[in-house]
Amino acid sequence: MFIYHFSRLIKSKLLWGFLALLMVFAFVVMDSCSGSSGQTDTSAGYLGDSAISRKVMEDAAQVVTTANSQASFYLPQRSQIFGAVVRDGAFGVEDWPARRRQNWKVIAAREVAVRNGIEASVTCGNHVLETMFAGSNGVFNPDRYRAFLAANQYSKSALFEATFANTWLPAQVVTMGVFNAVGWVSPMELDFALETNYDTTTAYAASLKNTLQADTIAVTDEELKKWYDEHQEDYRQPEQRVIAYAELPAETFAAKIVVDDMDAMQYYDDNNDEFKGTGTNATKVLPFDEVKEQAIAKVKARRALEEALLFANETLVAEAQTKTFAEAAKAYGEIKHATVRSDRPFGFQNAQDVIASTFEMDPAETPFNAVSGTDCVYFMNLEKVIPTGIAPFEEVKDRVLTAVRRERLTASLKEKGATIRTALAAELAKGTAFDAAVAACKVDGLTATTGMTFVLNDAAKLDIPYRAEVTEAVANLGVKALSEAVITSADDIVLVYVADRKAGDMLAKTTAKAQTMQGLAWPMQFRTTTDWMNWNLNREPPTVDGKRPVLDEEVADDIDEE
Repeated sequence: MFIYHFSRLIKSKLLWGFLALLMVFAFVVMDSCSGSSGQTDTSAGYLGDSAISRKVMEDAAQVVTTANSQASFYLPQRSQIFGAVVRDGAFGVEDWPARRRQNWKVIAAREVAVRNGIEASVTCGNHVLETMFAGSNGVFNPDRYRAFLAANQYSKSALFEATFANTWLPAQVVTMGVFNAVGWVSPMELDFALETNYDTTTAYAASLKNTLQADTIAVTDEELKKWYDEHQEDYRQPEQRVIAYAELPAETFAAKIVVDDMDAMQYYDDNNDEFKGTGTNATKVLPFDEVKEQAIAKVKARRALEEALLFANETLVAEAQTKTFAEAAKAYGEIKHATVRSDRPFGFQNAQDVIASTFEMDPAETPFNAVSGTDCVYFMNLEKVIPTGIAPFEEVKDRVLTAVRRERLTASLKEKGATIRTALAAELAKGTAFDAAVAACKVDGLTATTGMTFVLNDAAKLDIPYRAEVTEAVANLGVKALSEAVITSADDIVLVYVADRKAGDMLAKTTAKAQTMQGLAWPMQFRTTTDWMNWNLNREPPTVDGKRPVLDEEVADDIDEE
């Protein structure tokens, strides 16, 4: 697995040495991160012979929680990469052995980072964010950053920055060796990619419209129940919480708030990026005198929200505890209800904080809470906790029926596509023209396109049948090659044949060479990073109380022996 990738791809002995050092570093815990390594009462386990503090384990568990939730998709692309490497295909995983394995992956990654002078701190993370949210001039653009936060429902930048630091930075040194590796793309592979993209290709497509509709496929209850029993984990639900809530508009608390000029000026000084001009003056901060009323309004809105939150916590929560939630909330309109999950922070202003606060409540001891939105405060009552578990068959029967029908439809299409390909390939091997070869297959409804001649790199707006399927296939086919049968989103069957390819613009190829090489290297870089993290754990497994927290059956069968 891991050793195979590297022995095949990497020729540099210097790089091999660097990677070997990284593997060693991954299992050496720095005193500054592991606490008192000699004290068993602070140890959550060992990585090799080094103790791991409970604090480090807790931080790793938080990263894993983020990586396995929808919240991971709120992070920029590079942050999501590390989450995907940690998950290794197990998104939303609930079983503890797999979660423990992911925790140890994160710990190993963090230790590599610490040894190389990179710590997962907000301060360090902010330097990265400044680069990621830079404008066209290369300077940090606060407007872009605020737009990102608003689009992803982060009311506070500190919340995002902490999540970013914990999720992304540990990956940097772990991936350093493989992401910077050279010589990963063979000359033949590079030449082929340049030819397919920049030479002029003539291609044909054979297509068969789908006539089998999924909802016409008959499935018995016994077959549905059998599928459900065999795919239990597909229907596992995370813990859910049922809440009742009322919304306190912040504006109702604004009437008595007085903002003097000094407070407005202080806000203006601290947030002057909010007071820029428009049009050609979009980068210019307007004078205070011109935006004084805006500043006063912003301060008043902020204080009104603070007052609303204070009132909800000190008055409404106390009243709900002595009376009922309905009585405490009756002055604020209709009481609403929602069933929320921690991995779906949607549906509220400042949704992540609202959902997090919901999961902090205890139905017996602290069933009430209040959380700020952007222009209102949510006064909440936790009514019910629905524990994680497999959803009952009757509850997900429709989902099971859809899954069974889709599986059968896909299997039928694949079988039909394979049969067509075998017949078509045999005819083409005889030298038969493409349209005649399609006709010779004698499949009702199977049609052939006329020749399509284009340069793949310029084919984004090409007006041809099944453009997406054709262009993707052409990128991977040599001359006189026939693709496998492709099932489209409409469940049609498409096969692509490359008849000819003529040399294109040499200058365009030369210009695109570096970028093409980078694109080819990326998939292998990603896979090898994932393999490397798994390989580390299998070579020198962690232990907790003298036992392995990773089950024996999880260890790969192909661990390289010395």
